[in-house]
Amino acid sequence: MSLKDNKLEIAIIAVAIVLIGGVGNLFKAPVQRALQNSELSFEMIRPKSILAALFDLGGREVSRSYVNPFGNKKPTEAAKTTPNTEDKTKAAAAVTTKTAQKKAEDKKDQDKKPEVSVRVVDGNPAFKAGADDISTGNGAGGSVATGAGAAANDGKKAGTDKDSMTAAQWRNLVLGQPTKENVNKMVVAYMDKELNDAEFYGIVKELLQNSNAETQALGLSAASSFYSSTAFNTVASGYKSYTAENQTKAMAYLLGFANAGRLSALASSLKSSDEEVVSLAAEVVVKGYNSAKEGTVSSQGNRSRGDAFENSLKNYTQFVAIFKELQGSTNSEIASLAGTALSQIQSGVATL
Repeated sequence: MSLKDNKLEIAIIAVAIVLIGGVGNLFKAPVQRALQNSELSFEMIRPKSILAALFDLGGREVSRSYVNPFGNKKPTEAAKTTPNTEDKTKAAAAVTTKTAQKKAEDKKDQDKKPEVSVRVVDGNPAFKAGADDISTGNGAGGSVATGAGAAANDGKKAGTDKDSMTAAQWRNLVLGQPTKENVNKMVVAYMDKELNDAEFYGIVKELLQNSNAETQALGLSAASSFYSSTAFNTVASGYKSYTAENQTKAMAYLLGFANAGRLSALASSLKSSDEEVVSLAAEVVVKGYNSAKEGTVSSQGNRSRGDAFENSLKNYTQFVAIFKELQGSTNSEIASLAGTALSQIQSGVATL
């Protein structure tokens, strides 16, 4: 196929080229005219006054310095942030001095803490001894033991780390937060003479008078730590207001006074002005006497054991005069109990 045969195609291509070139010139011409007529200058702005020549930098060498913004700190700043050897020595000496002072203060505080020592004396493990046991010297071997046992010892350990508190503070603590831990701490404070009898048993009595069974039980726990006439009177005076369970616990504690080493405390309680206290004390005396009498009868085959029970029975002779006096009481119940107890004790002692 020759060029002559493609005249039409060639003509079309030529026309297209011409059109493209014409369109380009059409858009290029206004831009060129605008640039030619523009007064814009792309040269550095320079002053056009006569003095401009004096400040012209043309042909001169310019000294340039480049600063790395990510470089090290200035020497002055580095010197400020880096402590010298002398400062380190002073800081170390200050820390050492402070540590020595703290140790000295801690040692001084430890020296001020009260120390508690407990001497354990062998005695009858079946019974607990109270304040009155010391004066009698019977049964408990002249030693004092706490009825709270391990609980009181735990309270003692905790109490040694506490500062002494007033009776009002103990009352607020125990009655405001009646817990076993706080009651045990109060028992320890009483043993350490921080509370007297009136203050200690006053708080205990308030616990016993509470209508809550658990609070009553805490009062019984505190009182049962000791076997004294005051403890007996405190528990016995509110006996009727206790719950059935707490009455059982209270009676078990009161019967613990029917022991040779605690009969003197029981005798003191029989002289109380509280009729309920006298009534319970007389009941405990009679039950204790009958238990001792039964022990004597059952021990006839063992003479040495029988002698021990007979000696225990003789301790009840001290109640004869007391019951004779109580027979004249205006309270018929007490007078009746005193008459029954007197008849049993007198007949039993007469056979010894």
